[in-house]
Amino acid sequence: MIALGLYRCSVQLPDADIDQTVVEEEETEANLDETAEEIAMEETIPETPFDEDVRILLMNQDYQGIYHTELHIMCEEGFTVSHNEEITDYAPDSELVLHTKDFEENQMICITGNNNGKIQITNLGRNSPARYRGRLECYYTAEGIVVVNELLVEEYLYGVVPSEMPSTYPDEALKAQAVSARTYTYFHKQRYAYPEWRAHMDDSTAFQVYMNCEETQSAVNAVDETRDQVLAYDGEIVESFYYSTSGGYNGGARVWGDAASAADDYLIETGEEVYASNSEEGEEAYKRYIDSGNTEDVEYHEAWYRWQYDRPLDGEDLKKFLQKLYALSQSQPGTVKIRSRSLSSDQLPNENAVMDIRILSRRKSGMVAGIMIETEHFRVSVMTQNAVRQALGVAQTVVTKNDGSSYILGDILPSAYFYIEKIYDNNEEKGDNLKQVIIHGAGFGHGCGMSQNGAKGLAGRGLTAAQILAYYYNGSIMDIGELDKCQ
Repeated sequence: MIALGLYRCSVQLPDADIDQTVVEEEETEANLDETAEEIAMEETIPETPFDEDVRILLMNQDYQGIYHTELHIMCEEGFTVSHNEEITDYAPDSELVLHTKDFEENQMICITGNNNGKIQITNLGRNSPARYRGRLECYYTAEGIVVVNELLVEEYLYGVVPSEMPSTYPDEALKAQAVSARTYTYFHKQRYAYPEWRAHMDDSTAFQVYMNCEETQSAVNAVDETRDQVLAYDGEIVESFYYSTSGGYNGGARVWGDAASAADDYLIETGEEVYASNSEEGEEAYKRYIDSGNTEDVEYHEAWYRWQYDRPLDGEDLKKFLQKLYALSQSQPGTVKIRSRSLSSDQLPNENAVMDIRILSRRKSGMVAGIMIETEHFRVSVMTQNAVRQALGVAQTVVTKNDGSSYILGDILPSAYFYIEKIYDNNEEKGDNLKQVIIHGAGFGHGCGMSQNGAKGLAGRGLTAAQILAYYYNGSIMDIGELDKCQ
């Protein structure tokens, strides 16, 4: 057992230049910010959560949903199809196209590659050819075909690690990613996210991205060299969150909400208490930190260390902003609330201007946990970092990164670590209505757990995978077999 220390532990970092490779991640509305509360999970407990198999539900094209209208299946080695007690062999490189009409009610079609060959689904729309180890189970529903990939955990990780971290990153960073991803996998194997199909997770950013990039030798080596290693705290497996890039501080377990939990012990929040003081002094202090940065931060030279987003608030941009706020209030009534003394909430999109946007609460890490938007007749409160990012982000608009490069948003801000610069319609420091806000931000992702670009930077300074994990998580590295005996 290898003891791990606290995030920002007192590890002496050797001097070294930090690799400036930029992580360009496909962003969805969920990104890496689906929380345990936001994912609809049933309290169905698998009988053997620490066995070697995992079941992954495969989302459809571009991760838009769980139902497939048709599947185009191939395998270089050939494959076998089992259906209704009949077994059919398909020759190498032949194609099978499955439609819902090919199924009988309450029956499953099972597909297995010959000679352990990888099964390819050619119409999934992933970044690379989607070739799956193990077997595919295809189920008929009235909405479409549901596909579950059952395979060994270690082989699943072969497809997760290169999809979550560039394979060009240092070996020790990849190994840290492998341990973190394995831990996350076994944590979620304790519940079925999709109990109807006994699937532990899906392959989207709601859990871990899987087979969006092809397996690579460096990723396979990282998995093999850390085989069965997981993170635990007090003998319990942890939920090992990770994200792209830190802006300097870790948000800890409470990026998901203010409620205390056992995760507070192993997902540590860092920062400055003054940032959370809800005072002018605290806002000024955080503004200075965003503007100047800290050269000692591991990600200081990363493109996502700082970013800027200009958000117009007049004309058609204003209407879209107010319409989005109303839509969020309907889909997330617990986090987005619209109040007015005289008008119903559906009248919000008809307002002529936004008078103010201000931060209601900020955590000591700098993370914005709530904002207030004011118009002439309405006040709109938006709580939780994920809802704030959704409210302020606009799909297909541009964020300017630290290195001057541009990034096209996927309907959600890069992070909730920011301050707001306000531009009024009279171009004065204070006015009646906002014409524009400039959001000065830091980092990419929810900020909880391991920063992947931070892991790259630490590996570049000579830290081992165990030391990288110690930098981000409190707990210990254990063999999953040893942990299983503790349960």
